Amino acid sequence: MSTWRWCTGALLASWLACGCQIGALDVPIGSDRQNLFYVGPDGDDLNPGTREKPWKTLARATSALHPGQTLLLLNGDYRLETTGLLSVDCGGPPNHGRPGMPITVRAENERGAVLHGDGASVPLELWGCSDWVIEGLLLANEHNPDVAKGTDVGTVAMLHGGHDLTLRRLLLMRSNHDRHSHILRVLEAEHVLVEECETYDFYHNAFETVRSLGVTFRRNYFHSRYAVSAGNTVSVDDPTRGEVAIQIEESSSCVLENNVAEVVGTGFSVVGRSIGSSYTDPAPYPVSGARLYGNIVRDSLGSGFRIETRCDEAAPCTTRPERIVADTLIVNGVAIQTPTGVSVDAAPGTRVDNVTLVDVTNGVVLKRGSGNAGLEFSASAARGVVRGFNGVAFWATDAADWSFDHCSAQAPAVEAIDFSPNDQRVQLPVTAPNQDACLAYLGSDSLLRGAAGADGDVGANVLFRYQDGTLTREPLWNQVTGAFPCGAVVPGINDDPNQSCIGVHERLRVGTPDCSLPQTVTH
Repeated sequence: MSTWRWCTGALLASWLACGCQIGALDVPIGSDRQNLFYVGPDGDDLNPGTREKPWKTLARATSALHPGQTLLLLNGDYRLETTGLLSVDCGGPPNHGRPGMPITVRAENERGAVLHGDGASVPLELWGCSDWVIEGLLLANEHNPDVAKGTDVGTVAMLHGGHDLTLRRLLLMRSNHDRHSHILRVLEAEHVLVEECETYDFYHNAFETVRSLGVTFRRNYFHSRYAVSAGNTVSVDDPTRGEVAIQIEESSSCVLENNVAEVVGTGFSVVGRSIGSSYTDPAPYPVSGARLYGNIVRDSLGSGFRIETRCDEAAPCTTRPERIVADTLIVNGVAIQTPTGVSVDAAPGTRVDNVTLVDVTNGVVLKRGSGNAGLEFSASAARGVVRGFNGVAFWATDAADWSFDHCSAQAPAVEAIDFSPNDQRVQLPVTAPNQDACLAYLGSDSLLRGAAGADGDVGANVLFRYQDGTLTREPLWNQVTGAFPCGAVVPGINDDPNQSCIGVHERLRVGTPDCSLPQTVTH
């Protein structure tokens, strides 16, 4: 870490003459240290790193950065054989940032700097870094079967350890489908923010955090574009689409806010330690406290939301806390066109509040799978609505303690079931006709507005932004066009409105003539 030598002296003149030292840089009092540097494919590492004379390699550029400094990447292609990729080991010369003075690496023009992996290497990789910010890059890998096998070979971005890291407005795509790769993997890190990124062409998990604490995923967009898994290298819900948009595995106090996922196996997943995990030590943090606010899934083949303990038939499972997912909260979630809207498998203390589940087989399912038969659990759902289902809207099986409060089952198919079982634990069910055209929120004239009395609406209203678990009054959608907060459009990559972020609001009927954005909203 950089060291600071502060100047002392009885006289002001001698103090001014002393100067100060920042790391290895002597900075006379009254002079400005350069805080902005440049790198580009046409640069030279012998240059001073200015815009007119940028550095060429990312290794040279990042090794020179100190707290509070920013590296701008000029437009162009950055490759392993020319500029190198953005691989930083903060156990070596590159310094950590500091609170309030991060080290920032940013594209000069959003998504104009493109980092290409070769199918084995990782375009963005940080090892043990703290207080770094990465913004506006386009990161992509290649499909390549002729590289060594292993987990994360051909992954697009990796964070190994470290803390207080921010990834913002990146476009990430094309993990190597010939290997067990991800788009972004956060491993054993603390306090990470991933915000307003777009992700495409993934077949395994897009974003995954493992054995981490306090990771926040906010306003990110996902579309697998029916990416095909080559050679069945992993077990997926369907080899013709991405497996999970965001997976929280063996992690604590993670937050998902206003993310949107399309064409996936499962939308958002909170799970215990994988049965096939190589880890044998206890989890570094309690596997608990996940918070999911205002997230949307459209067109999944498994579950919109999956909360899953993984006892693996161990009895009693309480001796394996790293496998038990506890104290999960889902609020204002939306799942459309999926077999199961919300699946809770033996996850104690799960709460599901104000969800809207549309065109599903089953809505909210509280169950105990065969592998979790030895674990008692409790869970509840309140003020949820399930529309257009052909199985069971609200279903509890083998849960020790459960309740469905102020929930509404609408427009079932013939012989579909509203509540199973339907006993005293189904409290104050709400009956209303299915007259809502909206998906992400309740229409202004919806009969579900205020249908829970003093407890408010029945169903989700994904209209405003969440910030660290607090619902703000800042609109999520553009109030004129209805658009989601997407990043810069890159021709040939995210410019097709039918399968890109720029058109998702239309598929979700946001701001359409039959589903205008409400002027006032009850929370």
